[in-house]
Amino acid sequence: MSAPAGTLPHPPSPGWRLLLGTIAFVAWAPPSLAGLPCAALLAVAPDRSARTRVAAGALGATSLLLLMLPGGGRLGAVISAYIVLLTAAFAAGVVLAPAGFLRQALRAALAAGAVTALLAQLLWGSSAWGALAWEATRDAGRAMRFIVERRPDAYTLYEPVVRFVSVTTPGMLALQTFAGLALAWQWHGRLAVRPLGPPLAPFREFRIADGWVWGVVAWLGLLAAPVSGALHVAGASLGLVLGTLYVLRGAAIALAFAAALGVSATTLVIAAVVAAALALPLLFLIPGLCTLGITDTWYEYRRRLAARRSNAT
Repeated sequence: MSAPAGTLPHPPSPGWRLLLGTIAFVAWAPPSLAGLPCAALLAVAPDRSARTRVAAGALGATSLLLLMLPGGGRLGAVISAYIVLLTAAFAAGVVLAPAGFLRQALRAALAAGAVTALLAQLLWGSSAWGALAWEATRDAGRAMRFIVERRPDAYTLYEPVVRFVSVTTPGMLALQTFAGLALAWQWHGRLAVRPLGPPLAPFREFRIADGWVWGVVAWLGLLAAPVSGALHVAGASLGLVLGTLYVLRGAAIALAFAAALGVSATTLVIAAVVAAALALPLLFLIPGLCTLGITDTWYEYRRRLAARRSNAT
């Protein structure tokens, strides 16, 4: 599996970064969404060392045990089935048809999502989608009630947040998928004696294919047109995924320019924390980064920066 287009392989990131990423991911997404793919990658890696086999067995068993825990209703069962199918699709794609990480993750997510949707339709019929939407709304309501009980001033956010979370559940699962698979790939590279490919490039080189911009066009079309409930959910989830990816692309560009100007990553983190604490700067920061990421499709800021630095030397 190769590094993303336009990037070069780099040595593995320091372990503490992976540890922090793991902690953040576990707090945000089901741990099995990273653990099971990592176990599968270790299982199909070319080396047969005892350390790799033990790590694959321990991760796989723990991840499957977490998936089989009772509770969660239909939505939990659907997500568990999706994780198993995603793992199989991603590991098979890595071995049989290697590609850039985002393309590989997208192919696996689409294949697993399609099969999971088909299974839900066969098991529960057309009523499955209403029940799943209701469970997503219920879970979002429970989470917000937990927050409101501790911060009563957050009550005004209860309804809009619940509505947003329930509508964008598929998109949130897609983002968790990308994050989980990226973490699985990085951990597999740390644990395997002979990993399946190089680690992902540093974040400042993060980019997505130029063709993703057509997804933004499709999202704007769905946003403007009077569409059905299913298409509304699809459009909201598509907007969430694309918006997040382009914000990350914009942040990577900002980090690259900051490094060129001698601004440390610590300074940028402090500035981001301050912006998050002050809602007004955050309202300008997120759209600004998203716009920067989208326009990079045509302007290729980092390539121009590299060319200018090369000419200067």
